[in-house]
Amino acid sequence: MITKVTYLIATILSVKAFPQNIQLLSQLPSDPIEQPDSWAWGRHPKEGFGYKARNSLTLEQCIDNPETAGTVHCDGYDYSYPVELCISMPRLAPLKVCADAEFPKDFCVANAVKLIKANGCQSYLTDLCTADVSLAVSSDCAGVKFPASACTSNANFAILDNCKGVEFPASFCTTSVQIALLDNCKDAKLPKEFCVNGDLRMIKAKGCSKFLGDICSQSLELANSADCLPAQKSVSVFRCTRSRDICLSQLCELKVRDKGSCPQ
Repeated sequence: MITKVTYLIATILSVKAFPQNIQLLSQLPSDPIEQPDSWAWGRHPKEGFGYKARNSLTLEQCIDNPETAGTVHCDGYDYSYPVELCISMPRLAPLKVCADAEFPKDFCVANAVKLIKANGCQSYLTDLCTADVSLAVSSDCAGVKFPASACTSNANFAILDNCKGVEFPASFCTTSVQIALLDNCKDAKLPKEFCVNGDLRMIKAKGCSKFLGDICSQSLELANSADCLPAQKSVSVFRCTRSRDICLSQLCELKVRDKGSCPQ
């Protein structure tokens, strides 16, 4: 009885370790990297048995071959590369194998798009965010405070929330109407010729408030708007009497009380 049991157990183990007397889909490799009993075996209803070696490399293989880092073959291992290797192969820098490396600023900025998430570049995040417009507007740079020099070096940066609170000089505020309307230019003394340039949006520019009468007299719609009520005292008689419509408007009620004197 004991002999029969022993024989049965041996037979089961043998079959479990390696399928016996079956028709394989292809031949076993002559020099397999792992023993077949560790492979995944499966049987297809019509095509017989098939086999597949485990889809992974050893830790030593992963360490010795940096090109395998970040692949499914090595992701399960915990190992690191020296900073020199991470720098020599920028593809590795954002990966887990280089997570503990501290990179120099020049390397981070030169590879800003690739390294925006790299741990070793986080101390230079502002420099990375302002190195490329696509990064500046990305979620990776949300909440990063840009310095005044960066905000005024690129009009695309100036309109971002990253530049809120930065005071722009008048020379930069006159770059465009869009920038002049930003709160960053509220204390800038904008020149009259820029404020009275025919763009009616300038009525909203805080830096143009001292020229409100000149702006409002450019359009009948503006002259009768609530935005121009504060200009009733400052608008000049000359501005009011250049056009009959403007002269009769709400803007000129205080400066031209005798509407009969308005031009015909």
